[in-house]
Amino acid sequence: MHLARIKRNGNTELKSGSHGLEKLPHSFVDNFIIKKCKTTLDEKIAEILRRKGYEGANTNTVKYRRRKLGVKKYLYGEIKKHKAWIRSQALKKYGKKCELCGYSLSIDAHHIKPKNKGGLHEIDNLTVLCPNCHALITRKVFLLTNRKDISKIRSKLKKILKFNYL
Repeated sequence: MHLARIKRNGNTELKSGSHGLEKLPHSFVDNFIIKKCKTTLDEKIAEILRRKGYEGANTNTVKYRRRKLGVKKYLYGEIKKHKAWIRSQALKKYGKKCELCGYSLSIDAHHIKPKNKGGLHEIDNLTVLCPNCHALITRKVFLLTNRKDISKIRSKLKKILKFNYL
């Protein structure tokens, strides 16, 4: 029940203008939404709830209930915010310059263990690289398998750069 509605009307009974999911059993719906929201779109959750017999379930009511629970959804547009946040945390932790060569005008975040091979999108699985070093790592000129390899690659890269530029 919204406090504003109580102040306005002076009673706590639900009116016909309330959200449909407020009338549903809170524990079941809340647990269902919490369990499904990170992998399923709100439309699908509403469809499943309707199939289970909850006629008041639609996209808006599911979104309302999810937000009321404080649960964020990381699908489509919201996952980009999440990725940007992880990237910014990696930049804070590892610095705003390339970890291999020290270039700082343009930097990328690179997954040490690729996501398609089971790597997670976490701060510990990211490294900060300039576009040139990123291309070298991506094309497997240097093999980066964990964070310990960064110092080895850095020393190899310095030898190559000294040889070519001096």
